[in-house]
Amino acid sequence: MGANWGSLLALCLVGYVGVNAVFACLYWLYPGCIVNARPGYFSDAFWFSVQTFATIGFGVMSPANSYAHVLVTLESFLGLFCLAVGTGIVFSKFSRPTARLGFSSHAIVTRYNNKPCLSFRVAHQRRGGLIDVSAKVSVLIDETTAEGVLMRRAHDLTLERAHMPMLALAWTVMHVLDESSPLCGLSEENIDARLVAVFVVVSGIDDTTLDGLIARHSYNRGSIVFGVKFVDMIERQGTGHLVVHHDKLSNVEPLG
Repeated sequence: MGANWGSLLALCLVGYVGVNAVFACLYWLYPGCIVNARPGYFSDAFWFSVQTFATIGFGVMSPANSYAHVLVTLESFLGLFCLAVGTGIVFSKFSRPTARLGFSSHAIVTRYNNKPCLSFRVAHQRRGGLIDVSAKVSVLIDETTAEGVLMRRAHDLTLERAHMPMLALAWTVMHVLDESSPLCGLSEENIDARLVAVFVVVSGIDDTTLDGLIARHSYNRGSIVFGVKFVDMIERQGTGHLVVHHDKLSNVEPLG
């Protein structure tokens, strides 16, 4: 379900050819089991297998003995089973709701109300919007116990705003690095010794299909930038309409 269409089609094609090749070998190893098949021609056995697996049955070639009838029974059953499974997978994949949420390629540590703040941006990249949107952010930190054992523990981060009634433009998710934060005192000098990764889960409801959508993203140490701020990606046109420039989702500039 998580594979892209190209990989899924390639896998189905390889499996289809492979199954037919296996049954073709079984037919080919018993000469004379297929009526009108040329003796010693693997291609005739393969094409007969294709017709049987797909339950086509042109009638030119047919099983000649009990051995072939048993193989035809097994192969036709396998063909029907694979057709049912494949139809279910394709239908589920077509009907599966997918979130088109864009995340900034890096998170930043900047200033917010004179306090250090960890933030990143999220933008909805479909027409329409998402409603009842919420974000959950956790951080994986290296910690040393009183016994001197190094452990990695996950902590939930408190966000300045963890819920949006509607997301039609862009959302800057922020966590203030104050005294209550597990990342208090995080700096460019100590990030390698403290932080492992930041994990993000954003969920919402598509306002067109009313399907629930979930998207996830993560930021490692190398994708967190200090001392910058995001550039404005929302432009107000002369008509009063707001335009979101998604190509600027990850653009940053030095703090003024």
